[in-house]
Amino acid sequence: MPPAFKLFIADGVAVYIGRNVQTKLHTHHALEIVMAFNTPFFLSRNGTEFEKSDCSFVTADLAHQFMGQDDFYVFIYFDAELHYALQLEKKLNLTEHGIIHYVGKEITAIRNLFIDWFSNDSSGTKDPLSILQLLLQAIIGYPEKSNTIEPRIWGAIKIVQSSLHEEFSLEKIAASVFLSESRFAHLFKEQTGIPFRRYVLWCRLQTALKAVIQGKSFTEAAYEGGFSDVAHLSRTFSEMFGVSPSDVLKK
Repeated sequence: MPPAFKLFIADGVAVYIGRNVQTKLHTHHALEIVMAFNTPFFLSRNGTEFEKSDCSFVTADLAHQFMGQDDFYVFIYFDAELHYALQLEKKLNLTEHGIIHYVGKEITAIRNLFIDWFSNDSSGTKDPLSILQLLLQAIIGYPEKSNTIEPRIWGAIKIVQSSLHEEFSLEKIAASVFLSESRFAHLFKEQTGIPFRRYVLWCRLQTALKAVIQGKSFTEAAYEGGFSDVAHLSRTFSEMFGVSPSDVLKK
């Protein structure tokens, strides 16, 4: 008997597999890949016009809506700043197209590996990071290690990621990288494509979801992520993924 869902998060990467997923129009700060197990899904940019697909790539920070059918689907998320996310964007020209529907024999092989991971917990099953590495190699070759983010902004990102339990402000982070508040806010959005405060929420959400994976309650997860309460966590999740956490994280 397969599980109701499976979730994996590590180092700016997340994989979620769930059944019959339906979302509202939503936006999140990650390059997204969606694969169907067997039954195609429908994807929209505006909530009214839908395109049918078996595998799609969605650029970061693009509003979209997903309508699945009675089947399991694989959702893969790469933080937009990751070097291989940037290379996928470039290779597939995602910034221009927004969404592309991808067809290739490598997708069939990757889908089968995810189905195996979802259905089995044996030591012989490849882990999600290994599967994603195979996917990246198939599409872009061996990813380069370079980072195109401006060093001061990259430094600010690292500070945020390591300080989610602390109280911090845009002014404090800007000062830590020797920029004025206004210059930092402008440069951060220019470099990352997302306002600073929304990026902080994105990081908090990832931390909270890691806590959920570890078996903690939503209350404990909200605390881990630095949210004021469970309601704040739920609102943020719903806004960024178009569905409530209780709907897709049911045991």
